[in-house]
Amino acid sequence: MKYNIKFIIILILLFAGPGKVRSQSVMADSLKSLLRTPGLKPEKKAMALSHLGRNIYETDLPSALKYANEALKLSHKLSDGQYSAFALATLTYLNVQRDSLVLAQKNIDSALIYTAKSTNKVVNGYVWLRKGWLEYTVNNTAKATASLFKALQLLEGQKAYAYESLVYHYLASIYADVKDPEKLKKYTRLSLNLARKSREPDIICNAYFATGASFLQSYRKDPSQKKLLDSAIFYNQQVLQLAQAQPKRIVNHINVAAAALNTANIYWEFFPKEYKAKAEQYINLALGIARKTKHEEVIANCYGILSEYAIAEGNYAEAERLFLSGFAEVENSVGGSIAVRASMMKGLATVAEKSGNQAKALSYYKRYIQYEQEAYNAAKLSVAQKLEVQYEAEKKEKELEILQERAAFNRKLNFISIGLIIVGILALVFLFRSYHFRLKSSIQQQKLRTEEAARLKAEQELMEERQEKLQKELLAGNLQVEQKNELLQTMRDKLADQPESGMLKNQIERILKEDLRMDEDFEHAKTSLTNIHPEFFNRLQQQANNKLTRLDLKHCTYILMGFSNKEIAHRLGVDPKSIIMARYRIKQKLNLDKEDSLDLLIQKLS
Repeated sequence: MKYNIKFIIILILLFAGPGKVRSQSVMADSLKSLLRTPGLKPEKKAMALSHLGRNIYETDLPSALKYANEALKLSHKLSDGQYSAFALATLTYLNVQRDSLVLAQKNIDSALIYTAKSTNKVVNGYVWLRKGWLEYTVNNTAKATASLFKALQLLEGQKAYAYESLVYHYLASIYADVKDPEKLKKYTRLSLNLARKSREPDIICNAYFATGASFLQSYRKDPSQKKLLDSAIFYNQQVLQLAQAQPKRIVNHINVAAAALNTANIYWEFFPKEYKAKAEQYINLALGIARKTKHEEVIANCYGILSEYAIAEGNYAEAERLFLSGFAEVENSVGGSIAVRASMMKGLATVAEKSGNQAKALSYYKRYIQYEQEAYNAAKLSVAQKLEVQYEAEKKEKELEILQERAAFNRKLNFISIGLIIVGILALVFLFRSYHFRLKSSIQQQKLRTEEAARLKAEQELMEERQEKLQKELLAGNLQVEQKNELLQTMRDKLADQPESGMLKNQIERILKEDLRMDEDFEHAKTSLTNIHPEFFNRLQQQANNKLTRLDLKHCTYILMGFSNKEIAHRLGVDPKSIIMARYRIKQKLNLDKEDSLDLLIQKLS
C-alpha cells in the first residue's frame, strides 16, 4: 500500500500565485504602510489593495476578499480599465480558494471586459493567465490552452517574467495530464528559466518543484536512468534551500511542504528502508509547515509514509497508531476534507486486515464507505458547480457572438447608408456638370466645326504624301526581290553541278534540316504559349520582387502548361529531385508558405 502523493502536486498547480508576491511579513507590511501614506493617488491605492489581498489569502482569506473588493470599488471611479481588470482577476483567484467557482467565473468575465479599456499589456496578460487557470481548474483543457497562449502573446517583450513563468507552468501541467512528455519537459524548462529571471522566491520555488516532479515522472517510466531520480531529489532540495535562505519572502508555503513531502516519499519508495531517518527528517519538516498552514493533504500523506515504514517492519500496532494520530489532526481541522478522511480510514482498514484483525478491519472499512459516500456527494456538488461555470462561459461566448454579429450588421447598414448618401451627392454633381458641359459645348460647337474642316484638309494632304512615298518604297522593294531571286537561282544551278556526296551540299542540307527543326520548335512553343496572358511574366516578377531567373520563368511556364515534375525533368534533362528543389526555391522567391500551392498561384496569375 504505497502512499501516492499525486494530489499534493495538483494542489500546487491550482494554488500557485501570481508574480509579484512576497512574504506577508515583508510585502504585506510594506503594502499596508503604503496605504497609510497621506494623499496616495487612487491608482496606486487600488493596485496596492489588490496586491495586499493576494498576499494575505493564505492566513486571512476574509480580509483578503475585503481588500480586493475595496480595490474594485475604487477602480470603478477610474477611467483606465487596468485597475478594475486587475482587481477582478485577483477576486477570481480568491474566490477559487473558497470554492466559489461560479462567482470566480463572473469575476473573470468582467475582468476581460475591462481589458478593452486598458492598454497595459502586463495587466491584460495577467487577466488571460487567470482565465486560463480557471478553465484548467474546471477541466476545460482546450479553452485553458488557448487562453494561456493569449496571455503569452500579451506578455511577450514586457519583461513580466513571473507571469510568463506561471503561464508555462500551467501549460506544463496541461500536457502532463494529456501524457505528452516532450511538451511537459519543454514548458517546465521555460517556466524554470523565466522564474530565475524574475528573482521572485515563490515563483522560483514553484518552478523548482514542478521540475522535480517532471524528473520523478520520467524516472517512473524508465527506472534504469538513476540520474533522473537524482535530479528529482536535487530540485526538491532546491526548494527547501531557497525557503530556508529567504523565509520572509515566501508566501506559498505549501510549495515548501510539498517539496519536503516528495523528498520523503522518494526515500520511502526508491531507497532501502535503512534511509528511514532521512525520510523522517523531511516528513517532520513537511508536517511543521502543513500544521501552520492547515494543509490536510500534506498531513495525511506524512502520516501515511510513516505508517508504510511501520508496516514494512511488521509493526502493525504502530502503523495503526500513526494513522489514528493523523486522522485526529485532519478530523479536528476546520472544514476538513472528506476525501482525505476517507483515504486515511481506508489505510486503517488495510492495516487492520494485514494484522489479522478482521473485526477492526470491517469497522474501519464501514467508516471508509461512509466517508467515501460523503466525499462522492461533495464531488457531485463540485462537478455541478464546474458544469455551471462551463455553461455560463459558453452562454457568455454565445452572447458575445450575437453582439458581434449585430455590430457587424450595423456596420454594414452604416456603410450602405453612407454609400447611398455619397451616390446621391455624386448624382447631383454629375447633373450639374452635365448641364454645364452642354452649355459650354453649344458655345464651342461652331469653333469645333471650323477646326474639324481644317484638320480634315491637313489629313488628306498628309495621306496623299504618304501614298506617294509608299509607292516609291514598293518599287524599290520589288527590285530588291528580283535581284535576290536571281542570286538564289544562280546558287541552285551551281549546287546542281555538285556530286551527291559533296561537302557543300551536305552542309547546306544540314543547315536546312536544322532550320526546319527550329521552325518546328518555334511552332510548338508558339502553340503551347498561345493561351498565356501577355502580362503573365510581369505579374510573376512583381510577386517575386524581380528575383526570378530565366530558368525559374521556364519552370513556371511548364507548370502553367500542366506538365508534371517528371515531364518537366525529362524536357530539361535533369533529375526529378532537382525540379522539387526548384519549386521550393520559386515558392520562397514568391513569398509563399509551406502549405501554399505554387500551381494555384501560377494559375491565378495567368
